[in-house]
Amino acid sequence: MKMRKTSALWGFLAAGLAGCASYGSVTLDRDRLDYTSAVANSWKQQTLLNIVKLRYADTPIFVDVGQIVAGYQWQVGANATGTIFPGGSPGNLPSPNFFSLGAAGTFTDRPTITYTPLTGSAFIRTLMTPIPPVRLLELIDTGYAADLLFLVAVQQANGVSNRRAGGRAQAPDPDFVRFLTALRRIQDSGAIGFRVEPDKESGKRERLVMFFTREEIEPDVQQERQALRRILHLSPDRMDFQVIYGADTDRDDVVAIQTRSAMQILGVMSSFISIPEEHVRDGRAFPAPKPAAGVPPIMAIASGPTRPDGAFAAVQYRDLWFWVDDRDLRSKGVFTSC
Repeated sequence: MKMRKTSALWGFLAAGLAGCASYGSVTLDRDRLDYTSAVANSWKQQTLLNIVKLRYADTPIFVDVGQIVAGYQWQVGANATGTIFPGGSPGNLPSPNFFSLGAAGTFTDRPTITYTPLTGSAFIRTLMTPIPPVRLLELIDTGYAADLLFLVAVQQANGVSNRRAGGRAQAPDPDFVRFLTALRRIQDSGAIGFRVEPDKESGKRERLVMFFTREEIEPDVQQERQALRRILHLSPDRMDFQVIYGADTDRDDVVAIQTRSAMQILGVMSSFISIPEEHVRDGRAFPAPKPAAGVPPIMAIASGPTRPDGAFAAVQYRDLWFWVDDRDLRSKGVFTSC
């Protein structure tokens, strides 16, 4: 019976030593997915917390995960000692002193994670620089909803202003709302497009152009085109218009778009948080601008005294919990894209 136990122990040690050679590959699927999930959840919480902080005029802090190094160490050791004839004679076998075995094993998991705070030039480049208009219009040209993108990422177009948040909180101009409606209907009809072409004046740079198609269109789409021309003060005869970065222009063949930075977008998102009225009344948080007629909120962030169940993202700030509902697809889509 004892010899069987000895054989089993040796078999266990051999299996353990063989398993060490392939342990790293076994953990790859598990660890990669676990770290991916952890980084994603951490990003959502950090972003939501900074949105809330901006509503309360607090300092936002962004820390990126710079590197993740997962290190494993598994050591197995074994020893065997014995004597052929304990006490000088064979005696009765098996003798308690005839043979002995020993085994030891250690497993060490030492993940190393580095964090990089966004400060200085990295902060300015990442969060304070406005989105180039060409990037925004490329998204529209590939099928993204023009009205939602402009509602989130554009502050002004040819002098017509979108919603403002913070200390200068104000609702969007009625003409901006009408402009978004016209732009979306024209986009859905396929009667508008964007292209990049050489700048004939400079001969070196490229310029972005918005153009109306020349094919026959429905009367209601034609009316939306005329409405867009009127709101943006564009020439009634031209079919293409240069797009530049800026708040306004005095030319009728140019569309000036003042895009927002990532920090401005987060600030606007913060104005959609439902917070207790006394926080605004006491001067602890910025007031929200009045909602514009015909424009649904771009997102909704709720607050309450307890952590919600099934939230897409939830953080605690001061004495309240703030969250995005997992069943609110519009809010989740806007939140994820920021």
